[in-house]
Amino acid sequence: MTELKAPHECPQCHIAAVKRLSVGIWLCGQCGFKFAGGAYAPTTKLGEIAERASRAGVASSLVAEMKAQKAKEAEVKAKTARRRRRKAKSEKTTPEKTPEEKTDAEN
Repeated sequence: MTELKAPHECPQCHIAAVKRLSVGIWLCGQCGFKFAGGAYAPTTKLGEIAERASRAGVASSLVAEMKAQKAKEAEVKAKTARRRRRKAKSEKTTPEKTPEEKTDAEN
């Protein structure tokens, strides 16, 4: 309980103005930043470990996977666009016969 009344630093503006609104909900009186934390302290050991793991590279590998997936999707879209352009060009290059030419071809 003593941790509850101690001054806490805001994670956004770094000023000791954080107060507890409810169990696990904290509010900075200076910048108005509302965030989730522990019941009696804005940060917990488990939260610190998770933050460290995300900074260490777990999140960066996930971001790299997502970028690779988006690149593959863009490549597939580009290939289909090229195919469509080729079809459109081949249709445009074949000249249309006029009705007079069609009747001449039939005779």
